Amino acid sequence: MKNLRIPLMALAFLTWLASAAALAQKPPGLPNNYPNKPVRVLIGLAAGGGTDILVRSMGQKLSEKWGVSIIADNRPASGGVLAMDMLAQSVPDGYTWLASGSQLELAAVFKRVNFDVMKSYEPIVQMTSQPYLLMVTNSLPAKSVKELIALAKAKPGELNYATAGLGSAGHIGHENFDALAGVKMTHIPYKGAGAVAIDLAGGRVQLSFITTLGASPLLKAGTARALAVTSARRVDALPDVPTMAESGMGDFEMNNNYGLFTVAPTPAVIIAAINHDVTQVLFQPDVKARLAADGADPVPPHTPAQYRAQVEKRIARFTEVVRASGITPE
Repeated sequence: MKNLRIPLMALAFLTWLASAAALAQKPPGLPNNYPNKPVRVLIGLAAGGGTDILVRSMGQKLSEKWGVSIIADNRPASGGVLAMDMLAQSVPDGYTWLASGSQLELAAVFKRVNFDVMKSYEPIVQMTSQPYLLMVTNSLPAKSVKELIALAKAKPGELNYATAGLGSAGHIGHENFDALAGVKMTHIPYKGAGAVAIDLAGGRVQLSFITTLGASPLLKAGTARALAVTSARRVDALPDVPTMAESGMGDFEMNNNYGLFTVAPTPAVIIAAINHDVTQVLFQPDVKARLAADGADPVPPHTPAQYRAQVEKRIARFTEVVRASGITPE
């Protein structure tokens, strides 16, 4: 094992150098002095969720860097489709973005929009990657995943779980959880993770898979508890929260990502500049530390083409899971 340490340290150092070089690289020249007016970021979910928290944090820093306003515009209607339609109908000049991740990918899986997602939109940059937390309201007696499963088996159909909507990543995750655990719980769909968090804290719903970013306010306020994290290893910010595997759920794993999209055919030079500057902002020490405290990590420098490949890969994976689970959202 000792002989492996030097090569691994060298590899880590070279990886750090590559990331630093990518961050320092200047984007190509910009046409029309972009940006020279406010940028609108559409969010297909209600305010207060993980996407909303990230956009507002990133937008403040990017606004300081660019000298223009970055406006978060929440449009939670129709499972995020309204925001997607608004982006599809916008001018391809780089001044309208969509903040999304699994919501847009699932729109492609379920054919929720009347156009080809990967032809109508241009993936810009993946901002973060973070797992979910299995959160329960404080009044629920279960203190672990095993106790939750035992309670659900004793009361089939009586426990309820909330999600950001029918056919959302949380919905798919809960259906998978129920199947693996051999239980049946009642689904209560909302129009966004922010509303889920409010009702979970108030005890109006009993449990939910919420991203670490979205769950952070609940944990800090002590208004809900985390039973497990859905990543392969524990989150540094929450060392006492076990993984789903440690909780007896085998290889159950579930991660979310938040990224930015714009409408096609926005000039590639503008997309490259946004990609570069958003990544720089997210890797600012104070922003990176804030994300880490909430269990999220900024994604290392990558190109829009690399992000597109990841989106296409996730759409294919979601398609498989949905087909296997038989989920048919309204």
